[in-house]
Amino acid sequence: MYKATVNNQHKLEIAGSSVNGSKRNLDISPLGNGKFHIILDNQSYNASVIEFDQRAKTLVLDINGQEFSVLLEDDFDLMLESMGMDKDAGATVSEVTSPMPGLVLDVQVKVGDTVEKDQALLVLEAMKMENVIAAPNDGVIAGVEVKAQDKVDKNQVLIRFE
Repeated sequence: MYKATVNNQHKLEIAGSSVNGSKRNLDISPLGNGKFHIILDNQSYNASVIEFDQRAKTLVLDINGQEFSVLLEDDFDLMLESMGMDKDAGATVSEVTSPMPGLVLDVQVKVGDTVEKDQALLVLEAMKMENVIAAPNDGVIAGVEVKAQDKVDKNQVLIRFE
């Protein structure tokens, strides 16, 4: 089941071909390049995806020349909501750990540095391959727990964020 919020107003529950508990006659045909042909209850619609943010589960659609903003929630999101948890509650990481044992080749940040999501923090050599360990989110470096040439174990803390 999915919940869709359209233009921050209209809420829909979608389960298979049922919308808000009513069975609908729905056929969606992908045409390629983010374009679709939709038949809903014997009416034809042309749709194009204008924007899509997979992480936020949002998209902007053009349907027959009219724009719609859609927020989607899947079963996982709905389960978290029913437990009183925010789906983004764990999105900010406070520390970065080593994904595997290896040797630190280069540390590219220091305490107090402000970093952006996906910015390189350090280079870890494992199995003769260099792996760039990147920031999982924006933040300020609170601690650098390793230095170049340190050997690290899997799950060892490498960097801490404020």
